Amino acid sequence: MRKMIPLLLLPVIFISATQLNDTRTDGDPQPCKNEKYATSEPGTCLDPRAYRLLKAVDRVHESPYNNEFARRLIDIIEPRVHKVVDTTVSHPAYDVPIRIYYPSRKCTKNPTHAIFFIHGGSFMYGSIEEYDMAVKKLARITDKIVVALDYRLAPEHPYPAALEDVEAVMDWIIDNRKYLGIAGDKITLLGDSAGANLATVLAIKKRDQQQDHIYCQVLYYPPTTFLEKEFPSRVHFLLDNQHTYILTEELLRTTKESYLPDSIPENYPYVSPLEADLSGKLPPALIITAQVDALRDDGRMYAEKLRKAGQDVTYIEYEGMIHGFMNFYMVLPDGRKSMTKIRDYLTDRISGVQGT
Repeated sequence: MRKMIPLLLLPVIFISATQLNDTRTDGDPQPCKNEKYATSEPGTCLDPRAYRLLKAVDRVHESPYNNEFARRLIDIIEPRVHKVVDTTVSHPAYDVPIRIYYPSRKCTKNPTHAIFFIHGGSFMYGSIEEYDMAVKKLARITDKIVVALDYRLAPEHPYPAALEDVEAVMDWIIDNRKYLGIAGDKITLLGDSAGANLATVLAIKKRDQQQDHIYCQVLYYPPTTFLEKEFPSRVHFLLDNQHTYILTEELLRTTKESYLPDSIPENYPYVSPLEADLSGKLPPALIITAQVDALRDDGRMYAEKLRKAGQDVTYIEYEGMIHGFMNFYMVLPDGRKSMTKIRDYLTDRISGVQGT
């Protein structure tokens, strides 16, 4: 089984990706006329940069790498923020490590909107350290305070451990918002992949508890159901014998076996939000997906169900992109563009609230 890519390898992948040859002509309106960019889904083509990245990922998996070299390169290319604070949030089951990012001096002087970031990794991988570069970039682009956490991971800690940790940290942020320099009494939830599942599940749970402290939910390529539905994106991008698009069928199967205890049904709404009742007051949602991603239709279907339930939802699909493209912002411009889209989305909403 291909394991998740350690994000410490990003600089190595970055070098490999930039060194691979590419025959694309800028401005080519039909990149799929080059067969190597074609996928098994008719009419869907890999972005040439994403194609090079996947080739680089294969090289990294096939060859030894130098962690020390990667660390030194990160020191050179990582985004800079004004201040970082590490602390813990304690609840009865666990002391949750968290990291608070203040991107600019202004954010330490004036109350600023906050984003609570929940990392991905199939509920089994990921950490504050592995996501540090992407979160710093997000903080810099949005100019918002960002709080990230290290929730407990499966299989050692199956559901509901991660959700308990995420909920405890969110409650702590709300209770300590004035001390942290956070403006208002609401925060934005933002997660990628498994973290996006946890974010939207938390939004549903807080609705059920009749709590209203979530400004909006921003979901990158969320897995929204553990039911084995034959979405086209799952069929084409998990069962393609010619290419591997980051996620594999075996990885998703292992994820379900590791995260879901036998006592939790696959359609339980706090693990499969697509199966939940989405009526009532839910926070507005910005759902971002990648076109060449097994989880694309999880996001599409969730956006559609939210819309049918009368919720405020914005759906954006990045053509030719692959799962995890936000983390690869160094080599995939759409990763940076998506963060800019989040900045604009929050700016418009915050301005609208303040103007009422």
